[in-house]
Amino acid sequence: MPGQNPTDPIRDIRAIRNIKNMLKLERKPVEYLFFVTGINSGLRTSDHRTLTVGSLWDVDGSPHKSFDLRTKKTGAYTSTPINASIKEAMSFAHHALPLHDLDAPLFPITRQTASRWVKKWCKAAGLDEGVYASHSLRKTFGYQLWVQNGKSFDALIHVSEALGHKDVATTLTYLGIRRQDVAKMQRALNL
Repeated sequence: MPGQNPTDPIRDIRAIRNIKNMLKLERKPVEYLFFVTGINSGLRTSDHRTLTVGSLWDVDGSPHKSFDLRTKKTGAYTSTPINASIKEAMSFAHHALPLHDLDAPLFPITRQTASRWVKKWCKAAGLDEGVYASHSLRKTFGYQLWVQNGKSFDALIHVSEALGHKDVATTLTYLGIRRQDVAKMQRALNL
């Protein structure tokens, strides 16, 4: 597909756990929060980098229930629930952030730095095959959302909507859902 970002999602849930554990063990709270919010929100890196302390925390330091933003690429409004994984990452990272300054950026990094982080994490987790960069976090969100909801066509429709895609075919290609995955689903269908 022309203009398609040639990165892969992290398909292996064990690799995701390994990356999370590694970032915690290495005491990298900002990187940990970046990774966890990325794979749990589906934000593009350009939007991810616009998050501020006030996007996630109230003035009293308590976490919000969700965070809202208008995406840079499409101008669409999104609201992302703060799930248990994001809340846990916020708790781990809170000491490293200026919670007193709600306008302070959470991730004052470039797209290139974000991509270097993701490549380093994936390599350390043993993901040698594939192309990983900052956009892999958004693709991981979509892929894992599809997998955890049964790899159904209905789930694919919801993932497509969550990612803001115009059609499901775009989502199939975007997530790298392989022909064998589709063929396996078709073989399982016995009406």
